Amino acid sequence: MAFKNNSLANIMHRTISEDNTYYFLNNFASIIVSGEETDGAFGIVLCHGIQGGGPPLHIHELEDESFYILEGELTFRVGDETIHAKQGDYVFAPRGIPHTIKTISETSKTLVTSYPAGFDRFVKELGIPYTKDFVKPDGPPSPETIKKLIEVSKKYKISYPNLES
Repeated sequence: MAFKNNSLANIMHRTISEDNTYYFLNNFASIIVSGEETDGAFGIVLCHGIQGGGPPLHIHELEDESFYILEGELTFRVGDETIHAKQGDYVFAPRGIPHTIKTISETSKTLVTSYPAGFDRFVKELGIPYTKDFVKPDGPPSPETIKKLIEVSKKYKISYPNLES
């Protein structure tokens, strides 16, 4: 597969920067490879976690997700399975199966790959662009933030069994 917009076949280099990093849900996420660069085949996002942080239980209808743990420890719930994952572990969450992730160590870093792409666009649309003077909000997400999460998620065919009525 050749990447789009790249005249040197499959050569690519990325650095985490303000241009590709967003405050997403309660953590930071950097889009390493976008679906636009892979003709929609996949996208890769580096997610930074903090203890107790993670998305609510959700279901992706359009993409499978894989998680490679670079740092820290996390608990995954995928369907009826509970998985304790640590640095070097890989977890796969197929589309259509409810899943959630919680960071149990102080911090974590996880590479999230979605097949096909889509999660990267979701992060970009829902997230707040990072700048060096960004101030991270305190406390849990506001009702307005949860409402926006649900509205934007519908566009990407992501649902939240415990949040939606």
